[in-house]
Amino acid sequence: MDPRAVMELLAGEIADDPPAGYEPLPTGTGFNEYLGPLYGRLIDGRLRLGMRIGKRHVNPHQTCHGGILASFADMQLYVSQQQEPELRHMLMPTINMTLDYIAPVVLGDWLEGHTTLLRATRATLFQQTLAMVGARPVFRSSCIYRISKQRAPIGSTLGELFPNA
Repeated sequence: MDPRAVMELLAGEIADDPPAGYEPLPTGTGFNEYLGPLYGRLIDGRLRLGMRIGKRHVNPHQTCHGGILASFADMQLYVSQQQEPELRHMLMPTINMTLDYIAPVVLGDWLEGHTTLLRATRATLFQQTLAMVGARPVFRSSCIYRISKQRAPIGSTLGELFPNA
């Protein structure tokens, strides 16, 4: 990829401008740095993730690339980690994820995940997400994660970002 084209894309990027109450979340290094930024907000003691769809997220049809939406779905693990304090620092690789695309997400949309922890066993975590743009559902996902019992690298989990939740 031409580095000048990347710089031009990023220079013309739209502002994230998250809704009131959303804070930037640490997402670690590598690919996650390019996905976001992701934002979090506690609503009734539960974490909700959101992100603004920018120019770097859209495909040639000017809709959000499905891979970005799948990555956002996978990042919903943070929500379950916030609900289960003993999991906040755990490394939890994805075992399986399914995603049903319901409606397009376009440039400038604020995307929010409404995630429910369905069950946590000794070794596995099950959750589902309904992602919304405003009142419009845009995708549904189901994810299964393995609870590895290994501490994740520093900066790659929620950790203590929401210690009072």
